Amino acid sequence: MFRLIYAYLVYTWGGLHRYFGNLNSMRREQETAVRCFTRAYEIDPSFRRARLERGVLLWRELGDIPAALADFDALLADDPDYAPALLNRAMTRQDCGRFTDALADLERYLQLPAQETELYRAEAVRMTAVLRELQNS
Repeated sequence: MFRLIYAYLVYTWGGLHRYFGNLNSMRREQETAVRCFTRAYEIDPSFRRARLERGVLLWRELGDIPAALADFDALLADDPDYAPALLNRAMTRQDCGRFTDALADLERYLQLPAQETELYRAEAVRMTAVLRELQNS
């Protein structure tokens, strides 16, 4: 129980660093957030949200596409139906021009039960249509 609480505290600390890094455009704070998310995941390897957030931060704020994809790939290797990792991997792949791979991820994401994907379903449908159009042109 202590391990879970400690991991969550480290994760929360990382979230604060990410917030201040984004608010003030401070890369150093974002890099500290990555270290906190990494540490939280090391403390509790079942804390996949920490690894997911690290991947998102690496992709969106720090532009480290290979490291972000490695996080999403690892999460999906453990659970192929982990919707947040699938959606974020699709967006990362789309961002770096891997449209066919992004489309495959989005199609898989949209096949998941609606209750797990409802929040972003409309955006995933829109992105899927755009990628299909690109593929057909």
